[in-house]
Amino acid sequence: MDEDNEIGLPQKGINQIVKEIIPDVRIANESRDMINACCVEFVKHVAREAQKIASQDQRKTIYHEHVQKALQNLGFTADYLEAADSVLDACKVEAEKKLKRKNSRLEKCGIPEEKLYEMQQELIAKARQKEIDQQMAHQQAQAAAVAAANAQMFGGEGPSDGTAAPTDDDYDN
Repeated sequence: MDEDNEIGLPQKGINQIVKEIIPDVRIANESRDMINACCVEFVKHVAREAQKIASQDQRKTIYHEHVQKALQNLGFTADYLEAADSVLDACKVEAEKKLKRKNSRLEKCGIPEEKLYEMQQELIAKARQKEIDQQMAHQQAQAAAVAAANAQMFGGEGPSDGTAAPTDDDYDN
């Protein structure tokens, strides 16, 4: 299989799936590649069918109902559809747990969300001010370097000895 152009499951994932089902069997690389290709084709086939169903519903997003209907249309058994439902339920539970963990961390810090937002805005303002200060210091250093270069160019004359450097008005006459 051309790994640069092909999409598929990682080799390790395929090995784990096979070992889970048939732990005492080894699988040849060619067979693993074939299984990988079959997995990709399965996903493409179900996705195309689900997309047709979503289009019929005038939807641009494929929802789980579309996938379920696609599996039915493709002839999968009720057992397979039930297994797909249980996987969906498990995914929803995991997503809820993840959201609760995220919210839990926010609650555990003991600072109200509004206060955290204010603190964030203060930090942003400080960072902006620091950037402005750095730019001003850089501009002042450049101005000092220009003044030193002018003084050197005019042989000591200029701002350092009390006389002003020539201006545009000096050249009008």
